[in-house]
Amino acid sequence: MAISPGRDAAFSCQKSALSESLRTKKFPLTEEEIFYMNCRAAYLTVFKSSLENIISKEQLYLALQHAGRNPSQKTINKYWTPQTAKLNFDDFCVILRKEKPTSKAELLKSFKQLDVNDDGCILHTDLYKLLTKRGEKMTREEVSAVTSLADVNADGKFDYIKFCKLYVTTNEQCLKTTVEKLEVDSKLRRQQFGNHIEEPPERDPSSVPKPSPRIIRKTEQETFSKKGDTRSSSLATTRKFKTSISFTITMGANSNRNSKLTEPNSIKVFGWTGELGPGIYWLIPSTTGCRLRKEIKPVTEEAQLVYRDETGELFLTKEFRSTLSDIFEVIDLDGNGLLSLEEYNFFELRTSGEKCDEDAWAVCRDNFDTKKNELTRQGFMDLNLMEANDQEGDPRDLWVTLHSMGYNKALELTEACPFVIDIYADKCKPRIKAVHMEACSGQLEKAICKSVLNKGDARVMDGYENIIVHTYKRDTWITSVIENKSDNKVIIHINNELSKNCVNNRGLNIFAVEVAPKSTMVCQHVMPVNERQEWIYYCVYSLIS
Repeated sequence: MAISPGRDAAFSCQKSALSESLRTKKFPLTEEEIFYMNCRAAYLTVFKSSLENIISKEQLYLALQHAGRNPSQKTINKYWTPQTAKLNFDDFCVILRKEKPTSKAELLKSFKQLDVNDDGCILHTDLYKLLTKRGEKMTREEVSAVTSLADVNADGKFDYIKFCKLYVTTNEQCLKTTVEKLEVDSKLRRQQFGNHIEEPPERDPSSVPKPSPRIIRKTEQETFSKKGDTRSSSLATTRKFKTSISFTITMGANSNRNSKLTEPNSIKVFGWTGELGPGIYWLIPSTTGCRLRKEIKPVTEEAQLVYRDETGELFLTKEFRSTLSDIFEVIDLDGNGLLSLEEYNFFELRTSGEKCDEDAWAVCRDNFDTKKNELTRQGFMDLNLMEANDQEGDPRDLWVTLHSMGYNKALELTEACPFVIDIYADKCKPRIKAVHMEACSGQLEKAICKSVLNKGDARVMDGYENIIVHTYKRDTWITSVIENKSDNKVIIHINNELSKNCVNNRGLNIFAVEVAPKSTMVCQHVMPVNERQEWIYYCVYSLIS
């Protein structure tokens, strides 16, 4: 399963430049801009720079808390596996996208199951049973700390309505304080966002014509940051750039210039034909992140996963069984209708961050339907039913599994893209084996950088021979990589405002990236919004002083 790897380390130059009042009235932040501002604010509360890496579970937990999350140990283990050595800022953004803050409604729904009198309170004895026996179990001391909170406890009862309100308010205040801390330090803001803090002068958008990206003269390249008719351009007039370079690529509609690369008109199929010598080759399916994006449309009605019959016995709903069957198809990598231990462990690593060992697999084979020492589809269903029974019908752990596989609350696959790989050879019978690519490991980023450096066009920034922009174009996408050979980190400002019919994985036309010393990083992927029309990629890269 290929999950969109669009590297979301972008931050708009519109975020911090205007005063809060002017920005709110005239140029309100988009949802994406707010998200990245919150990510960076939380990260910089724990670290001095976004180039620093998270090197422990404790640091990850602390950073998530500052972002308004309250992660469980299971959530931490999902992203920090025994193989994890470090996570970077981009990885942190990916985690925050997946781990939404627990809503007040979700909390109330969980507690309400124990509210036998429907009066908004739970007996301390019932609360103790809930917190120590179900889900991620708490210790006696931890439960005692909850029942000792004066504002939400009285007469041996826990007022969960007040608690939920306090919980949500505390999380929101934590995030607000984190953002305010970043806002106060304007020097840090300029360093991290590449912004100035002066208020831009009013200007008439119609007074400056927008130049055509088809004909770019040398003088226009040199003064690009001072032209344009958008509010972002007025910000650029006061920013000091050490040097800039621009790229213009005009792409035709549905063109196909490479005879070796087969790209059918259907965007759902991609193929390659060529000669390969003896050896081992890695196939890394991925998406650019330009089109497969985080689902933001709220789900109005949550699907039911389990139900009890008149005898009280627990069953999986028809809809949930159908979804589990689809998941089974995805993780059945060899397509034999059975799950081996290796295949099942790909599923476990994705959903829980842990592997199933040989002893546990033996117990699984003894208790669930198997064939040839592999788990059948029915056995997989029964395994999930057992998990539901272990939680006394509480579906929260089941939802963790579903969200990890890309499903939303309506059981719609909105954040994952299943795929099939077919291999054909004339003179041999190739063997294919699935290998685990750890989430947030940077393996995909390294592979993309290596490919672009080998095949793309390289341009050195004027006067800075150690900073190189590599651009690799295909008929359906363009990828740029920034290489920093110097001993110091650099901040590169990227402006795509004059591109036409283009969408990038950052979700922003103007952003900046930090490139660590002696490193390369994927700057952006760009695709046409409408592949049936001509698209023009026009991008200016500027080194911020």
